[in-house]
Amino acid sequence: MKGLHRWMPTLLLVTGVGLLIPLGIRQVLRTPEDSRPIAALMLGLYVTWMLVESRVTLRETSKPTAERDSATLELYAIARLTTILLAVALPTLDVGPVPRAVGLFCFIAGVSLRLTAIRTLGKAYSHRVRLPDASLLVTEGVYRRLRHPAYTGMLLAHVGYLLVFPAVVGIAVFALLFVPAVLLRIRHEERLLLGSFPGYAEYAASRKRLVPWVW
Repeated sequence: MKGLHRWMPTLLLVTGVGLLIPLGIRQVLRTPEDSRPIAALMLGLYVTWMLVESRVTLRETSKPTAERDSATLELYAIARLTTILLAVALPTLDVGPVPRAVGLFCFIAGVSLRLTAIRTLGKAYSHRVRLPDASLLVTEGVYRRLRHPAYTGMLLAHVGYLLVFPAVVGIAVFALLFVPAVLLRIRHEERLLLGSFPGYAEYAASRKRLVPWVW
């Protein structure tokens, strides 16, 4: 069971990439010609993003079992994969090239924010919920403004993705499964951080979680 726990992120990654490429290519070919270059670019960028983060995913296999993760990674990852795969597996709304271009911009902005947050955390970053050494608690860079900028970037990127591939069921899964999975994970992380780092409550009191000045 521990072996499955350790390898689950990698298995989900391989499954996701393996299904996204053929389904995505078919969806790109079904996209109207005036939007097809945007759809093709989105597919290529999304697969590239997954491969870039695969380095973190593979590092998970060499780390101890994360008992405090409480399977939040599996729920989060399954919700993400379900969202992106349904968006390319099912017919999409005909929204025209302008909303799709806006979606591509949102996607690039979201991924850029997420990768910046990951780079800022450095060794403290993990796909699974783990409590780092207190000296690794990061409050600089993008963490000066938000407590969870990596999740902000993740959600923004998928809003953009769904503007490029606006399948109604994909949008519904994003709203009803993916977003709640992220919020559940944030709640779980913060409960552990508040109970482990005396300075975290003060840090959290002065910064929003996901959206500046909102929440």
